[in-house]
Amino acid sequence: MINNNVFIKTRKKLIINIMLVVEIFMILMSFFIYNYFKVGIYNTIDRALLDEFHFVNNQFSGQSIMDPIVLQDPKDIVYIYEGNKVIYYTQNRYFSGSVPLNTINRDYGNFFEGYNGYNFRTTIVKNDHYEFRIMRNIDSEKESLSHMLVLLICADFFSLLLVYIIAKYLSKKALKPIEMSWNNQVKFVQDASHELRTPVAIIQSKLESLLKTPESTIEEEAETVAVAMRETRQLKKMISELLSLTKEESIVSVNNSLFSIEDLFKEIFESYHEIAEYQNKTFDYNINMKNYNIYTDRNKLTNLIRILIDNAFKYTEDGDLITIKSCEKGRDRIQITVSDTGIGISEKDQKHIFERFFRSSSVRATEIEGSGIGLSIAAIITNTLGGHIKVRSTLGEGTNFIIDIARGKEVKKRKSSKKKM
Repeated sequence: MINNNVFIKTRKKLIINIMLVVEIFMILMSFFIYNYFKVGIYNTIDRALLDEFHFVNNQFSGQSIMDPIVLQDPKDIVYIYEGNKVIYYTQNRYFSGSVPLNTINRDYGNFFEGYNGYNFRTTIVKNDHYEFRIMRNIDSEKESLSHMLVLLICADFFSLLLVYIIAKYLSKKALKPIEMSWNNQVKFVQDASHELRTPVAIIQSKLESLLKTPESTIEEEAETVAVAMRETRQLKKMISELLSLTKEESIVSVNNSLFSIEDLFKEIFESYHEIAEYQNKTFDYNINMKNYNIYTDRNKLTNLIRILIDNAFKYTEDGDLITIKSCEKGRDRIQITVSDTGIGISEKDQKHIFERFFRSSSVRATEIEGSGIGLSIAAIITNTLGGHIKVRSTLGEGTNFIIDIARGKEVKKRKSSKKKM
């Protein structure tokens, strides 16, 4: 129905955009997580080194070389300088036989440094004329951060694959109603063009036949003019129904009001009983409800019932019966049934009667006028009113169209207020 390349390109762009947005979010999140843990780990080490300084400083004296200092954390390394001379240090496995001199030219505080392939976090604090250098090996922390970085990169990669699968599914699901709507629109234009082509072609041929015999009188060409006028009426009716269909599809707002279903049926009965008498048919209505009130859009409900009644008159013959009935279905809903004893609808055709321009092959072979749009409009109106419509029919015996709609909340409010009074 449509060039698939348009949807394929749109779907690809949608997938790429979803993946790009999610991947940027994942990268930013990974960057935040990595730096959050990195800063947290090193801040914890810095606090521990500062606590170690206070612990060591409380023990340090000029005789500490003879009276070893006990460390709060055995992982820490302590060097105490007086000028450039080391006056005390703790034994460790990183500086065997050699002690770093105090040759560091940097501000006091916390920093990173490396010796013999090892990485350290160092804190230097000056106290009187002594300098305390507290060190801790951070190779294990760096390795943990490296593992975390690899894990985050792998997580980003696998999340990208997962996002691709999800984006592919979501883009297909998101574009499906658009594609269906587009295909329906294309089909609608094709069907409308096909249905309009026939009456236009007939009118054109009749007018051409009149031009070929300009000497003929109106009486002689009365049949030709009548056929052209009949097709013109059919064309006018079809255009009117197309406009109604477009209007119902585009405008879904309803103007609800409280009214009596009996008043509505009486109004419709007065419009059709003379037509029924003229066609030698019986038209009647029946209400089987305790509470006649209903809260919905009166104009739309009237149009809906009129479409079904028009359909019933069209497919019934002399002596047939057409009835509109209403009954309560539970406390909150009502059923309106338009029934007739006409030609009926085959089981195969019942599946398609609400499709646009559908007319069964048996009906098309007759002289019954119709466009196949009326029931489509009826289905749309029913959906707008928040209800549903179904058909029950037996070929040669008759048809029942059943409308199920909500009674309306306003009816409940009125009933409850009456009880309080």
